[in-house]
Amino acid sequence: MGRGPEAAVPEMVEAAFGAEGDAACGELVRRLRDKDKGVVERAARTLKKISEAEADRLFQWRKKLIEEAFHAADVRVQWNMTIVLGRLPLRGQDKAVVVDLMFERLRDKSGLNRTMAMQALMDLSEQDADLRARVMPIVREFLENGTPAMQARAKRLLKMLKA
Repeated sequence: MGRGPEAAVPEMVEAAFGAEGDAACGELVRRLRDKDKGVVERAARTLKKISEAEADRLFQWRKKLIEEAFHAADVRVQWNMTIVLGRLPLRGQDKAVVVDLMFERLRDKSGLNRTMAMQALMDLSEQDADLRARVMPIVREFLENGTPAMQARAKRLLKMLKA
């Protein structure tokens, strides 16, 4: 998976943490609206890589990232954006909107979208006991009745909670 046309752009990941980091991140966010599907997929994957290293780096673009996640038509872009949004330190209305989107994605036809939405909800519920209480039955349901990927992710999430 990381070597195809949708692969992350290593130079952009590196640039995101350099002196021109804001410009690099802003450019990636703008690329989410490109007409070329490959450009959009690479931008989403690169944003995901940045969020893996330091999600706070993308916080100032949260509103635009949320908007783009709602507009994303491509499943690869959707699940990459789901991962990014789940990692952001969201609060208030931003968090509520993202939680609603994740619950919507739990009903998606794509099993991977549902799996990533479960992960994002768990990430968002880390410091939110009320949300965690809403998410735990979903994790248990995915463990029992999900696709193999959902079951594996649910098992990993439950194991992390016990640790």
